[in-house]
Amino acid sequence: MKKYITRSLYGIFLFSSVSCQDYLEVKPVKDILVPSTLEDVRTLLDYYPGLNTNSLATFLISDDWEITSQKWTAMNPWEQNAYLWQKDIYEPTQRSGDYNGIHLKIFYSHISMDVLENLEDRSSQEFSYFKGEAMALRGRALFELAELFLPGPKSNLINQVKVPVNLKSDINAPLAMLGISEVLDMVKQDLEMAFTLLPEKQLYKSRPDKAAVKAYLARVYLYEENWEEAYNAAAYVMEHVDGLLDYKELDASLAYPFALFNKETVFYSITSSYSVTASPESFINPELYKAYGENDVRKNLFFKLDSDENPLYKGSLTGSLDLFTGISLPEMYLTAAESSIRAGNVEDGIAYLNQLGENRYVDFVKWESLTVEEALEEVLLERRKEQVFRGTRWMDMKRFKGLNSDYKAEREINGIIYTLSAEEQFYMEVPPYEIELERRH
Repeated sequence: MKKYITRSLYGIFLFSSVSCQDYLEVKPVKDILVPSTLEDVRTLLDYYPGLNTNSLATFLISDDWEITSQKWTAMNPWEQNAYLWQKDIYEPTQRSGDYNGIHLKIFYSHISMDVLENLEDRSSQEFSYFKGEAMALRGRALFELAELFLPGPKSNLINQVKVPVNLKSDINAPLAMLGISEVLDMVKQDLEMAFTLLPEKQLYKSRPDKAAVKAYLARVYLYEENWEEAYNAAAYVMEHVDGLLDYKELDASLAYPFALFNKETVFYSITSSYSVTASPESFINPELYKAYGENDVRKNLFFKLDSDENPLYKGSLTGSLDLFTGISLPEMYLTAAESSIRAGNVEDGIAYLNQLGENRYVDFVKWESLTVEEALEEVLLERRKEQVFRGTRWMDMKRFKGLNSDYKAEREINGIIYTLSAEEQFYMEVPPYEIELERRH
């Protein structure tokens, strides 16, 4: 029964993306089950393949990694364009799996909330928890939409670029055109409300609890450069989640040194594309790899060298080829450290950085007596090294552009240098075909 509900709704979502007329012409299926109970909502919100998977594009456009020109030639055209930070990524008739995946999450959230609102008994604990999960799901999805398809909150283009969003479960409802400020306001409202509804701890880390929601809020506030709120949210997570792993106690000889759902996992989510993220030709940015000193145990836990001494990633918190792109506890330490330093509380920031360092280095020497600039440089380097391949680099690249208009990155393919520098390159255009479908609605 659970499979029928999720498959039926996924089918409805796919049909709806063709056009209203085409959708109406689809013959009704007798065994489609319309969700109507708390059990049905639980089934919808546990649809892990769709709801706990993040976009591939976020990985492609980050500078954590690089590929050979030969491998680039074998990639799909849209992947090639994304890798080189091209403005026109999709062909006129091409759809985006990432764009539709994000809207699938929003669709499931709206369906779940509609079912809950139609229940006669809204007093149960499950009702509260499920509504909180649905709101957290929509908040996460909207933030992912903003990261990919809207300029950063400090961009000069914030009033010029908007993205279509369906604010109702009705698949044919008019879409709202929202800018970055409006979307981020919705994200914060959803997550703050979810926090009031969710339990302290969930049975599974694929379901959001209070700490997971605060962790996402910390990420959003950091993105907005709201240092005080970013710190407060991160501090909550650090207080309510089990402590850091001591990486010196892990076995770097294992193919995958990290256990699934270990204590640093705050919320589980993945990005997976074996042809890209797990390819033997997807190498770590060599300059980044050089930043790991010999006393940094992450160097051997996160990476292995191929026969040509190229570094490949093996440090996913999933314990598999799938990249962990959820939220982990060390991200919160780094958020608290950066937010403290940027707010002028250098000693507090260094203290959080030292707590992390004690669990990452052999013969660790504490950071002490640093200026604001020195402390910030250290924390950003540690963030870069800790968060490699965890889905946060593109967000960081966008906010660094907002903090420094001269920020840029480069890649080389077939002897040509491609540069990421213009503000228009720091967000993706919604695929033309998706816009055309929305107009037909």
